[in-house]
Amino acid sequence: MPTFSDIAYDKLLDLYKNHAKEVGSQLKKREPETYKGFQATDCITYVINVLTHTFKSVGNEVAAKNVRNLGAYGTELAKYLVDKHAWTGIYINPDVIQPFDADPEHTYTNALVTKTCKYYKIPLGYRAVNYSPTPVTDPGDGSVTKKVTIASELDKINFAALNKVKFGFGVSRGGKHTWLFAYGSVYEVHWDKTAASGELYEATPLSAFGWASGAIVVPGDQAGWLAGATKLACR
Repeated sequence: MPTFSDIAYDKLLDLYKNHAKEVGSQLKKREPETYKGFQATDCITYVINVLTHTFKSVGNEVAAKNVRNLGAYGTELAKYLVDKHAWTGIYINPDVIQPFDADPEHTYTNALVTKTCKYYKIPLGYRAVNYSPTPVTDPGDGSVTKKVTIASELDKINFAALNKVKFGFGVSRGGKHTWLFAYGSVYEVHWDKTAASGELYEATPLSAFGWASGAIVVPGDQAGWLAGATKLACR
């Protein structure tokens, strides 16, 4: 019998591969006549479509309705899945010391997670960090290195465990962006792109994901893959 993650993963790929009559919601709103007959979509619509389909498939209409109701609030939806459906939260951050975009958001959330075991409102059980250190140029000889002062073999183990997860739901920048996750890649939709451009849906390795830090919540049927990872212990 297929698990929740099996069904969700299949739906994730189906929409990723088949969306010829979809268009980014921003373009649809801006040019309604141009895209008449096209279904509007965006990052959270992709998430909602996959999650509602999956909850319905496993016979949980109430959960599907709750996903729709919470869809406008990424962190609230993730919190709901953890609190009410026993999903597991994982904090992600490619470089907690020197984020590639120098945005203090990434160092701030790392400190927050370390202290509270929460990414904003989302309860967390694990974290995978320092898996893509920011290149640093030596001003003396111009050489480039990738170094994180607190990097360890443990970080590699946690990232490797996360990459085995078949399905997850992710949020970045406190919920400003939402996406789906499978086998080490982020699947997302861009609200200002078209299917014809080939850029409406995109899959990116987590190590190269431009939004950097955030959180991923995964269904209980994927918990086994995290068995080798290190559980968070908050101060």
